[in-house]
Amino acid sequence: MNLKLNRDWYSIVVYPHREAINDVKVLKDMLWSKVGWYNSRDSEAHVTIALFEANKCEFDFYISYIKDFCYAEKPNFVMFDHLIASEKNGAVVVLPNKSSKPYLNNLFKRFRPGLRYKKVMNGTDAHISIGRKLHPEDIEIAQDLFEEVSLNFLCEKIAIRKFNDEIGQYEVIYEFYFLGNPPKQGQLSLFQ
Repeated sequence: MNLKLNRDWYSIVVYPHREAINDVKVLKDMLWSKVGWYNSRDSEAHVTIALFEANKCEFDFYISYIKDFCYAEKPNFVMFDHLIASEKNGAVVVLPNKSSKPYLNNLFKRFRPGLRYKKVMNGTDAHISIGRKLHPEDIEIAQDLFEEVSLNFLCEKIAIRKFNDEIGQYEVIYEFYFLGNPPKQGQLSLFQ
């Protein structure tokens, strides 16, 4: 009898408002019109906090953990306005501005320690990807294509996305809103 539980890949992300998601889609469409298909082309805008592989029991832990974290977390406006097109990384990303970066770094710093399973990979610094695995000539096109970028949204929710093998993308399956409540008894020690 095989008792091994199925494991799936998930990502935990800051999930922007639909308007910001649409604005990123416009940027991705602009790049696609010049270079053709590229990695991240079809991925909705998000800011990755962590990736993990889990079975059903482990996944239930993540749900509970995110609910507890969001219970006391307060929403905050963030702005992404610094576009980087890096030949070294083969990526085009938008970074948060000077006031949003510390907020997002602190959010990640408080959130990540509670993810204790072995199969968790933390995301990099906060960014929104426009394109990944781009060729050097595509990076040059992107540098000329995008002059100013200004994406802002109320950072008010974390989403869990599940990898869909059929489409080769992560899809949002749960959203958890920041409720801004006083911390529950014992909650502070969990996140410090």
